Amino acid sequence: MRQRNPRPFFFWSGIAVLSLLLAGLALGSAYLPGDTSPTPAPAVPPSATASAQSAEVLDQSRGLIALSSPEASAIIRRETVAEPLASLRGHGLVGAVSGTGRRVAYWVTTDAGAQDLRVFDVTAPDQDTTLATVLADEHGTSVVWSSDRSGVAVAVEATGRSAGGQAPAPFSALRTVDTPSRQVHEIARITDGGHFVPIAWDRDAQLVGACVVSADGSAMAWATVGEDAQISRAPMDSTIPAATVEANGSAVLGVQNAGVVRVWSVTSYDQHRELGATADERIAFARWRPGGTDIVVSVADRLELWPAAGGAHRVVARGLQPASGLLVTVDGAAAVVSFDSGRGAVAVDLGSGRTAPVPMAGEQLLAAISFH
Repeated sequence: MRQRNPRPFFFWSGIAVLSLLLAGLALGSAYLPGDTSPTPAPAVPPSATASAQSAEVLDQSRGLIALSSPEASAIIRRETVAEPLASLRGHGLVGAVSGTGRRVAYWVTTDAGAQDLRVFDVTAPDQDTTLATVLADEHGTSVVWSSDRSGVAVAVEATGRSAGGQAPAPFSALRTVDTPSRQVHEIARITDGGHFVPIAWDRDAQLVGACVVSADGSAMAWATVGEDAQISRAPMDSTIPAATVEANGSAVLGVQNAGVVRVWSVTSYDQHRELGATADERIAFARWRPGGTDIVVSVADRLELWPAAGGAHRVVARGLQPASGLLVTVDGAAAVVSFDSGRGAVAVDLGSGRTAPVPMAGEQLLAAISFH
């Protein structure tokens, strides 16, 4: 019988062995000795992940007004970088941002006092214009925008310095300024030692709401003044610092004894609601959340949302450093909590609770603005 040629058998056997060797090498490269499963390499480096998370919280279309010292000029900057885009006139900031975050009205404060009220759009700060100028023996002390953003209510006081004749008697006056026409109207004046601090101008109700404040900054009375100059006053609790009082349309809040948020309307201080913190916890700041009725509250080491009508508090973020300042962005999407006297700040997304550090240069954050 004729013998078969063994070469095909060895050829195919070699192919099979080679295939097994290659498979073994592939498995050896996928599983190292001691591994129970493959460990994939991270798709994004950690630094890139942190940057992406910050980008989700911070928004370059939002900005801040900041101040490095009382003697310095306030600056406009973006939320995402600390470098200034522009500087305001004078020093400090005695002013207010409109509800859209785009327009700023402020008293230009110099060594001679605050006598020139100016307004500008944050996208063109170098194109500011004068709204009003007070007399040489007067100075402006505060500003608030009207609810429809068509005017500002301001407080004006005597400087105590003579303008060439007899020095004026002390007074504090409320005046309204219509921005399109630049018309100024005085609607109230007091001479009892109190100081007006305008809080809200409800154009629909034609009313200005203001705190009457003592020399030490404590609230004495809530004044409701009509555009027709009719005024009514209600005594306020002196444990509500005027600096904590702010309005959201026709609703007003103030922090009482650092433990209670009191909510009332422009028209009635006596008809109010009190929202309390947990016992023995201190409320550092409370701010309205634009576009709704929630209140953003910095309490203890947390940031919370409190319904103004009452109800359960929602914890947004925990483990925050003691707050030295609190701002809420104009779109209501985030809050900026300052700490360590302005040397640091963190932005908190009010929806998700995500946080991101805000670039800082040692300045105090005064107001939130928008470049939209």
